[in-house]
Amino acid sequence: MAKDYYQTLGVPRGAEEKDIKSAYRKLARKFHPDVNPNDKTAEAKFKEVSEAYEVIGDSDKRKLYDQYGSNWEHAQNMGGDFQTGGHSAGGADFGDFHFGGGGMGAESIFDHLFGGRVSGTRANNNFNFQDVDSMQPRDVEKSVEISLEDIDKGTKRILTYQTMDAQRLRDGISTVPSTKKVEVTIPAGISDGKKLRVPGKGAAGHNGKAGDLYVVIKWATHPQFKPVGENLEVEVPVPYTTAALGGEIRVPTLRGAVTMKIPEGTQSGQTFRLGGQGIMKLQGSRGDLMAKIRITVPKKPSEQEKQLLRQLVELEQVTA
Repeated sequence: MAKDYYQTLGVPRGAEEKDIKSAYRKLARKFHPDVNPNDKTAEAKFKEVSEAYEVIGDSDKRKLYDQYGSNWEHAQNMGGDFQTGGHSAGGADFGDFHFGGGGMGAESIFDHLFGGRVSGTRANNNFNFQDVDSMQPRDVEKSVEISLEDIDKGTKRILTYQTMDAQRLRDGISTVPSTKKVEVTIPAGISDGKKLRVPGKGAAGHNGKAGDLYVVIKWATHPQFKPVGENLEVEVPVPYTTAALGGEIRVPTLRGAVTMKIPEGTQSGQTFRLGGQGIMKLQGSRGDLMAKIRITVPKKPSEQEKQLLRQLVELEQVTA
C-alpha cells in the first residue's frame, strides 16, 4: 500500500508550509531516539515522519508527490514528464512509466534521456534506433537527505534509481529502464550541498561503459539543532530561578547532553559557546555548539511560590 505522507504528518493535503513544518517538528520531538531510548517503535515512527517531511516539506518534491503519488521519484528522475496508470489510446505502458497518450512520446522520452541523440521509428511498440551507436555514457545525479546525527558520525546509504542505458537498447530491451542499486559511504562531516562521485554507476553508453553517479548531500532539518556556518545552535530552556541565581544546566548535543554553568543574571536570548561540541568537520575536528538561553517561568506557580514572588516585587519596589 502506498504511503500517505500527509496522513503520516497529520496535516491536510492543502496544508501550508509552516503548518507542515510545525507538525513535523512536533512529531520529531515526540519520537526522537534521544527522547525514546531503546524504543524500536518510536525509532521507526521517527523515520516515517522524517521521510514524509523530506518529500512534502520540499516544495518541488511536494508538487511531484501531489501529481504522481508514490511515483514522484520516478517523475523527478525523468524531469516530471511522464504519466502513470494504465494504457491510453496510442500509448504503451512500461511498468511505472507511461509513454504516449498525451505524455512524452517514445522519441521525446529518449531524446530527453540521451540529450537528443536518438532517432528512429516506432511500430507495434518496438523501436528501431538508427544511431544508437552515437550514444555516450551519461552521468546521473541524485540527492539524498542525511540527518545531522549521521553527518556527525558518518553513515552508508543504499540508493536505488533508474537509468536508460544504450547497451540495453542494443540488446533489444529498448523500453525498460535499468534499475540500479548502489551503496554509498557518506563520510563524517561532509558539507551541505557537497557532491560525492561514484565512478561507473551512471547510464551506460553503446559500448557498455557507464558514466558516473553524483550524490548531492543535503542536511536534513533537525527539530533541535540549527546549522550556523560550521557550528550548531540549540535553544536551551532554563528556569527563571537558575537564570537569576546562576548554576548548572544540561545542554543537548548530537552525542548526548552535557553540563554547563551559567552566571547569575543570565538573560533570555543570551548565547554561550561550547567549544568542540558541535558537528564534525570533514577534516576531523568539530565545530562549536552555541547554546541560546530561553528563560522559562512556571505556568501554574504554587501559593508558596506566589508569596515569595510578591515579596520579591515588594523588595524591588523598596530598592528602586
